[in-house]
Amino acid sequence: MPQLTLANFMTSTCASACVLLVGRSEFSGPEDLSTDHRLAQVVIDGERQLLLPAVRRDRQALLRLLHADFEEVGASGRCYSRAQIIEQLCNEPVVESPRDEVHDPRVRRLSDSLLMLRWRTKPENLSQRTSLWVHSAQGWQLLFHQGTGQSASSQISGRRLGAAGQTTASLRPLRLADAPQVLAAFLSSPDMARQGEVSTLAEAEAYVRMLLEFPARQVPLAVVENSALVGLVCGIIDEANLSAWVWYWLHAEHRGRGLSSRALAALSAELFSSYRLQRLELGLRVNNPASRIVAERCGFILEGRERGKFLIDGQRIDVLNYARLPTDPIPPISPLEFRAEAAGG
Repeated sequence: MPQLTLANFMTSTCASACVLLVGRSEFSGPEDLSTDHRLAQVVIDGERQLLLPAVRRDRQALLRLLHADFEEVGASGRCYSRAQIIEQLCNEPVVESPRDEVHDPRVRRLSDSLLMLRWRTKPENLSQRTSLWVHSAQGWQLLFHQGTGQSASSQISGRRLGAAGQTTASLRPLRLADAPQVLAAFLSSPDMARQGEVSTLAEAEAYVRMLLEFPARQVPLAVVENSALVGLVCGIIDEANLSAWVWYWLHAEHRGRGLSSRALAALSAELFSSYRLQRLELGLRVNNPASRIVAERCGFILEGRERGKFLIDGQRIDVLNYARLPTDPIPPISPLEFRAEAAGG
């Protein structure tokens, strides 16, 4: 394999851009690309460039590789702008130990001009990484990067601790800036298609805008862990009847830890106390036992069944209807902390 240099990368990204523009009509929807696909190689090489000490200390190289609107959520949960990342990388100390490598890369084409790359670091410092690469006038540039710390020895035990309430997760109002993480969540599992049509960054932004459009009628709260969105709970308010329809979802990698239950418990408390509502309702498919557990843990009571309501893959599916009143018993569950900070862009 020829030595990877910034010049090689910029040449290959421009060449791939020309091929991309010529073949634009071939794109028909999100698809997984093999690692030897020309576009996959471009973004994998770009990610490797950003791991090279010489590139990390080259301000001009970083300006070419990072999009003007670049944002990073580090493995620690801290958010960084393009300027902050460039300043940090240019001033990081020189180390003798080997840098991280791009292990097990997986590339998905989201549109003609947007690719998602998922990879992991070396096992002794394991973390999962997700990057969004966008095609611009400068070629392929990194638009968004997120790292999720994941100790190989504690991945499973950490999930069990979360189910017991020992987690750093909390709730806050949804923001437009959460759109890249919303997109990552929708792409995390095929079953997220039941929550809406979000397969591109533009669709994720439209999805978030729709939820933020009517603040008096919709209460969308982000489930965040280390400052990064990993899920969502929402109440749609019927002011005339002092009631709300509630729903929830989680990124596939964060399920099984009790976060949905604790998030729904917190949302319920907020709707009962701050909004003075008298009834909360939710519906779930009968073949979704995980969602049923969440509802019942949070004190929702089964009130009815709608037979054959949904047609899914040629099969009619019943829906179970649940509700909770403020006079119902308070469930023995610890709600996530709600941080009522201002929702911003």
